[in-house]
Amino acid sequence: MNLTELNKAILGCTNCPLREFASRPVPGIGTLKAKYMLIGEAPGAEEDKAGVPFVGLSGKRLNKLIVLAGIDINECYLTNVCRCRPPANRTPRKLETRACNHWLVEEIKLIRPEYIITLGSTPLSLFSKSGVRSMHGTMFEYELEEE
Repeated sequence: MNLTELNKAILGCTNCPLREFASRPVPGIGTLKAKYMLIGEAPGAEEDKAGVPFVGLSGKRLNKLIVLAGIDINECYLTNVCRCRPPANRTPRKLETRACNHWLVEEIKLIRPEYIITLGSTPLSLFSKSGVRSMHGTMFEYELEEE
């Protein structure tokens, strides 16, 4: 599967109850040769409307942080754990993150980023059992399990 096929599959996804609350699923965006993959929790209201991740207030803040970190946005791939906006912007439930997890695994396999940056506890929980407070600012290696 290539990135175009993956995004088309994501747009047609109805794997979990979040789909009924969202305008559309939101696939990731960025270059196939991204050095950095930034993973958020789920789309917000602006992302739900636009169909693009990180275009709302959190996206503006993230762009400023990327610049401050000396990272070129053109070297980034932006995505979320969940592809549909949870109602009232609540934290996605485990069932919902599990329903979308295979999309994220496929993105990681296609992009093969050098660095994965988790933006919060929901994406971090996919890679570590430790909480965000103890892991904040910590670099660690993760081996993607091939299916």
